[in-house]
Amino acid sequence: MTFTQAISSGLRRYVDFRTRSSRSEYWWWSLFSLLVGLGTSTVDLIIGVAILNGISSLALFLPGLAVAIRRLHDVNRSGWWFLLAFTVIGILLLIYWYLQPGTRGTNNYGYDPLGPPPEADFQGIAGATDYQDGAGFCAGCGTPLDADANFCRSCGMAV
Repeated sequence: MTFTQAISSGLRRYVDFRTRSSRSEYWWWSLFSLLVGLGTSTVDLIIGVAILNGISSLALFLPGLAVAIRRLHDVNRSGWWFLLAFTVIGILLLIYWYLQPGTRGTNNYGYDPLGPPPEADFQGIAGATDYQDGAGFCAGCGTPLDADANFCRSCGMAV
């Protein structure tokens, strides 16, 4: 996942606390949050009023929390483990988990964000596959792609 895809995914799925996020999505989102924080702090220093950093922190809090919990889900941990962030030793454990590769394939929280989503047939039963048309799935949002598509119609990501 690229930097812009991670930002788009983080903002689009800002209340998704059930699925999974890859390592790249989490760390790109963390870099984005850090850069926004540095930028707004700098502007606040220049204008002499500390308001932009507070607004940006408030705006990015929920999407950041969602990405962090989805990242825990990727390593097959409950989102409740995030409460360890309120302890000193817990922060180190969370960082360790955030650095670990995600569970391959499907786990308790859904399909692998780095793999193709499970396919469904016209009746909605997972596992039925039709390889005749050559269509794939968007890596960003999981939407089925047209056979000759150059971009996803749902999220606009290049394929």
